[in-house]
Amino acid sequence: MLFILTSHKGTWKLLSRMTLVHLPVRILPHLTHGWHDLAISYSGRSPDGSPALLVSRMRFDGKRYPLNPSVPPAEPLSHPKGQSVLSPDSPVH
Repeated sequence: MLFILTSHKGTWKLLSRMTLVHLPVRILPHLTHGWHDLAISYSGRSPDGSPALLVSRMRFDGKRYPLNPSVPPAEPLSHPKGQSVLSPDSPVH
């Protein structure tokens, strides 16, 4: 599970949460409704049916990010280019 928090009046407020998230998580350069799109990795199946680590673009809808990277409105993303903010070697988990 991934929780996205925002600072609000000196405290933290839950902006969104996501299920099925695997590392790495990337921040993409494109903004939607003032928030960066995210590249979220998750376990799935490749076209041949074998297990694979897949990536989806998650766009902020004005209120929150989608809950699940494996179904729409998440968009498949084959070559994410963005800043890795959480990775397997990150000290934050």
